Amino acid sequence: MLTVIVGGGTVGTELAVHLMKSGHDVSMVEQDHAHCVELNDKLDCLVVEGAGSSPRALAQAGIADANMVLAVTSMDEVNIMVCNIAAQYGVPTRIARIRCSEFTDRHSPVNVEQMGVTEVIDPERVLVRVIDQIARIPGAVEVFSYHHGAILIARHIMEEGMPLLGKNLIEITKMAGSLEFLAVALKRQTGEARIPTGEDVIDAGDDVTTIFPEDSLPKYLDLLGLSGQRARKAIISGTSLTAIQLAEQLSTWIDVVTLVDPDPQHAQLAAKRLNNVEVIHGDPSEADLLREVNVDSADLFVGAGQSTSLNVMSALLAKSEGAKRIMAMSFEPKSNRLFREIGVDHVISPRRALAQEILDIIYRGRRSVELQLRDMDLESVELMAQPGSRISRKPLTQVWTGLRGQAIVGALIRDDKILLPTGDTQVAEGDEVIVIVKPRSMAKVQKLFKQH
Repeated sequence: MLTVIVGGGTVGTELAVHLMKSGHDVSMVEQDHAHCVELNDKLDCLVVEGAGSSPRALAQAGIADANMVLAVTSMDEVNIMVCNIAAQYGVPTRIARIRCSEFTDRHSPVNVEQMGVTEVIDPERVLVRVIDQIARIPGAVEVFSYHHGAILIARHIMEEGMPLLGKNLIEITKMAGSLEFLAVALKRQTGEARIPTGEDVIDAGDDVTTIFPEDSLPKYLDLLGLSGQRARKAIISGTSLTAIQLAEQLSTWIDVVTLVDPDPQHAQLAAKRLNNVEVIHGDPSEADLLREVNVDSADLFVGAGQSTSLNVMSALLAKSEGAKRIMAMSFEPKSNRLFREIGVDHVISPRRALAQEILDIIYRGRRSVELQLRDMDLESVELMAQPGSRISRKPLTQVWTGLRGQAIVGALIRDDKILLPTGDTQVAEGDEVIVIVKPRSMAKVQKLFKQH
């Protein structure tokens, strides 16, 4: 199966790495010569130097034999043109990265499907959803989601006063009542991360990862004693469409939302669009301005501009001035770990989030990109039970014996319903299953789900 990727930036490169790892044949089209040299050194695939919308470059990349085209350049027009050309070659799957709302709005008179696009990925919408999910879970160290946010995986450090301290997981499950959740990872302060058992007692300082349906979030926060910590004031900084859309979304459930925009013209546009958001023109990296918007009372600060350095600097300054929780968008993935170490609570990688969204669409439950739990030797992956697969033959207690302590089934989706499994659960063919697994056992887990 050949996939042609047009655009060799961070998104395109991330897609190429994961697709080749899954056994896809991949070719790439990239216009920048220096970047082509870098891609040739990094990737074991054909890299064609040329404009993405060039029929000749696409032909050299093998578009005539392709099953899928991913147009992920930074230019909407180029991505649409790539899909249009691919349609004429009969390529069945044509995914385009499109930001302009004139193409993506559901009320738009323009139909991108008629222009050759079979699936649209809107980077802003993806980012807003990711940040909004994190913002809704107070105290979370890390948040992942599956099925467009319907299933959440959250990590919390247990703090003194939480109602579940001193109880084991069996007791906590009884406390939870109708709440559906499953603890899938536990890391003590002095030990390595591992798959927990029902007898594990939760203590202060424990790093606990749980999985639960999104509609169980209020009850889950009650269980942790965090329901009273819902964000009531948020400040967003940045000159970007993401900042505007994020302010719009957060204002639907946060009482006070302020947008600080360094660009006067962009600030005027934002003020016209946003009804329930205070828009301030100014430099978010200046302490006086942050004090003016009372950042010390902010539950959340998000640096959501186009400059990584400004996002990080303004977020850290906001934290030093009293903001309780800070996030920053980063376009420099190599520096993300450093940003976290110097105090940014959540570093958001737009390109990583976009690549994950595209991969989820490509795999459609057959397999998803592995999500590494930070500072843990554990990954999260979604797999589909293939016809005749070993996982679908017997209950989990019988098929999972060789994987105890190495992996755990966190949730499964059957007929669009989310189920949290027990040992008696039997996975059915076609079920989409989320597994938390140690990397060295990934191949063994995948084998259980393969067709036999």
